[in-house]
Amino acid sequence: MSIGAGLALAFCDPFSISSLSPREESRFPQRMWSADYFTNTPVVTHDGKEFRFYEDLIKGKIVVVNFIYTSCRDVCSLATARLAQVREMLGDRVGRDIFFYSITLDPALDGPEVLKKYAANFHTGPGWLFLTGTPENISTIRQKLGERSKSLGDHRNDVLLGNDATGEWGRDSIFADAEHLAHNIVRMDRRERDTPTMKVAGAITGGAPRSLGHVPGRALFVKACAACHKIGDGKHIGPDLAGVTARRPRDWLVRFIVSPGKMIGEGDPTALALLAEYRGLRMPELGLTEKDAEDVITYIETNAGKTGDQDVIGAAAGNGPEGK
Repeated sequence: MSIGAGLALAFCDPFSISSLSPREESRFPQRMWSADYFTNTPVVTHDGKEFRFYEDLIKGKIVVVNFIYTSCRDVCSLATARLAQVREMLGDRVGRDIFFYSITLDPALDGPEVLKKYAANFHTGPGWLFLTGTPENISTIRQKLGERSKSLGDHRNDVLLGNDATGEWGRDSIFADAEHLAHNIVRMDRRERDTPTMKVAGAITGGAPRSLGHVPGRALFVKACAACHKIGDGKHIGPDLAGVTARRPRDWLVRFIVSPGKMIGEGDPTALALLAEYRGLRMPELGLTEKDAEDVITYIETNAGKTGDQDVIGAAAGNGPEGK
């Protein structure tokens, strides 16, 4: 089913401007928010294109917005990977009915070329723009969208969901169940709210968060690893983890999972080789303990042949670990 109540769906390219016809405008109450609030502050995309923030990117659309630092060594890369996972679940709705915007909080560092490289690391695809601009312009936008943090260490890591056509806005967690977040994004379309189930990534889902059970390491893998890694289905954002315990000593794996930055800083040759192979994209510092790492490794060993995506969405389709 089409998303985006009242949206014009015929686009000449993935980043065309969507607007409502007068007839479509009459279907909804007057917007609470508009260019007067969001402003038409100029922004620049990771492809070097300039847009007006409200008129070109927000008006009449269903949008998903988050803030990032490309220099962040912990949660930003994981948050971006999680959104990439959600974007994959939403399929061709993204770029047609739903639009993702990741806005840098460090525009002095994160120019278009830096953002383009960052976006490529996560295979973001059409419909997802990484935005920068002058420090003054980005400051204006972040304040309007409620991002008031003072430094890299304390910025928000939730996601802002909006349907400008209906004037509805809210926040959701990037780190909650990925399928549940995808479901909530789809439900920004009013027509979906009376539908008890809908298709997300080919699975029929009612959108309720699912229990990850009590299998050691499973919850950690799904929440912290599955967005970047598959188990036996090839490289993704990071390496395929099938057979990783045969390729790397177990104690090395534990140390790397717990403190990847430390091993890179110490010049560990394998850690540096991985950093080079994956275009400088670092495994985030997740604050895991050695016990956490052991549990994740055990889970990987016992789930060879299952991809991370299957583990995340398979249960809803009846073919994942909980559906067997």
